[in-house]
Amino acid sequence: MKLYQNTVNGLRYMRWSRLRAMTYFVKGVARELRVAPTFFWKLHTEVAFRAFKKKWLRQDSGTSYFDICGAKLPDVSSNQDFKYGLACPVFEDTFLVPAYYGNSYHKALVNTLDSMAMTEGPYGYTDGAFDVTVKKGDVVIDAGAWIGDFSAYAASQGATAYAFEPVNKPFQWLCKTQQLNNTKMGGAKLILLKKV
Repeated sequence: MKLYQNTVNGLRYMRWSRLRAMTYFVKGVARELRVAPTFFWKLHTEVAFRAFKKKWLRQDSGTSYFDICGAKLPDVSSNQDFKYGLACPVFEDTFLVPAYYGNSYHKALVNTLDSMAMTEGPYGYTDGAFDVTVKKGDVVIDAGAWIGDFSAYAASQGATAYAFEPVNKPFQWLCKTQQLNNTKMGGAKLILLKKV
């Protein structure tokens, strides 16, 4: 029943295509039945990433990058782990609300999304006078920044983001994210402090 509910929620709230929802469901059934679970996981991953790439990948002056509502991220297509992370859990946690709900982090929506099979849940919340969202002029510290998805989002909102990432490979991608986002950000910046 949980698998069915997650599939319906993916279609309804996360705006999955029917194909992605179908491969998600089949992946879950295959895992439970122990029938080629790795094959179906890879199939679902490829379907999810293809749809993500089609919607968000851009080309500019020979550079390919993802532009999600003004937040630019390097094209991680060459790396299986990074591309899955970006297309699925990272997109849902960092960009689902800005991309499909107009940055509206109201309590009812956040509670609904938080109850789903998201990795961490939405990165914002509003409830009357209580407002935890990124605004122009804010200073954001992104500790464990990975490739800089949240930092890029914060910079796209007009904040200054300080990004830290201790692991070498994601840090290399984070440097590319910084380059992509500091070209035309006005007063906003994505600042990297030396890798620890």
